[in-house]
Amino acid sequence: MTVQPPLPFARARNAAQRQDRLSQITTVTRELLTHRRATALTLTDVAMAAGLAKSGILRYVGSREALLLQVMHAEHLDWIDALTEELPGTAAPTALARTLAARPVLCDLISASPALIAQLDRSELSVLTAQASDAQQRLGAALRPALPLSDDQLRALTAAVHAFTGTTWAWTDPHAIQPMVTDFTSTLTRLLTVFIAGLASTG
Repeated sequence: MTVQPPLPFARARNAAQRQDRLSQITTVTRELLTHRRATALTLTDVAMAAGLAKSGILRYVGSREALLLQVMHAEHLDWIDALTEELPGTAAPTALARTLAARPVLCDLISASPALIAQLDRSELSVLTAQASDAQQRLGAALRPALPLSDDQLRALTAAVHAFTGTTWAWTDPHAIQPMVTDFTSTLTRLLTVFIAGLASTG
């Protein structure tokens, strides 16, 4: 990505301009995350890449953590679209693991999310709660045709997908001297297979 020199901040004058600026910042952040981990990305990095002042970035996103979690939500929605296309003809655990493995930015953000969430203020946490509810409902709707589970079981599964993904991704850390897991996709597939079987047996 070409880094632009920061420009003087110009406040968006209407809702459309504000949304355009937010989309610009989010797009730049998603691109940066393809080259570095969420834990290493700073607002200064984002500001330089976007050609904006850091103070301008903060006016729109509130904090680094809120920005990264906004990107995670966008990544979630794109992943759910890909999963919906993958599910017909593919077992749910395999489809889940395969499509997640294809989205390392999302997996990295999920892994980093507990630390990010801990830094949010009350208003940012309210936004995150709404985003999480939206993603959970969309994921449940995508999985429902493939799995004979109740709504409560689907909610439990969506939570498990998030938890298993974050943990498995951290265990597969390529920067570790000796990663605890060497195959993210197969490990996640096995975990989800066992969890889904357990849910089905209690239905």
